[in-house]
Amino acid sequence: MSEIIQVSLYEKQVSKGIESFLSLLREVERQHNVSLSVEQDANDETQDILHIIELKDIEQSEMSVLCDKLKDIRVKRRKAKDYVVQTNSVVSWIEENKNVIKGIEKLLGEVRKAERYTQNRIFTPKTGISEEIFNNKEEDEAIPLF
Repeated sequence: MSEIIQVSLYEKQVSKGIESFLSLLREVERQHNVSLSVEQDANDETQDILHIIELKDIEQSEMSVLCDKLKDIRVKRRKAKDYVVQTNSVVSWIEENKNVIKGIEKLLGEVRKAERYTQNRIFTPKTGISEEIFNNKEEDEAIPLF
């Protein structure tokens, strides 16, 4: 079974794994920043509703609408805040390891270059043996191996 796994690893492009890791880092950082913004917006909306309740005379029907809206805002805020908490350590690592990430990006370029080289390999004869073999097709059986 290990032979099957090893063969399938040779068929995969190493660059895809490196690229996936870098994409994950970028996406986590992007979503983290979006979530920070969503959390702040929800905090501001919550404060607006609380100020309305504090400073305005509100009818019972309006209070019900405000309560439903406040619940929706708090749920949205909680999801955003949870994501921020879950990704804080990843974003901190990204910030502390900018040089490492640049090194991984450079590595990705080198691996891609090597993959292109191995996929587009051409043969440049160093001797005349290939001409000798292919020009003597009729004599294939007569070519000594040793």
